[in-house]
Amino acid sequence: RAEEAGLAVVREAFADRAYTPEGTLVSRRKPGAVLDDIDEIVHRCVAIATGEPITDSDGGSLTVTAGSICVHGDTAGAVGIARSVKDALAMAGVTVAPFVA
Repeated sequence: RAEEAGLAVVREAFADRAYTPEGTLVSRRKPGAVLDDIDEIVHRCVAIATGEPITDSDGGSLTVTAGSICVHGDTAGAVGIARSVKDALAMAGVTVAPFVA
């Protein structure tokens, strides 16, 4: 593991993907694996950034620990999603900043 080797690690969450109860990504082959509701995506990103739980694929609560949130560029409406997420994070008091070693 990178952390055990003394390397800096930034955990990444995915804005537009569903998570299983175990904290892994739902397979893209399954319905609902890729999220397309911008309000849901924004809400989940703010929850992840502030340490609040999100709803997993089985309807339970899951806390995703991450220092980075990925908005896939090939997702329909990615630019608008990224803008909305950035604005919502700012409104929630979350600082968006580059990684530093």
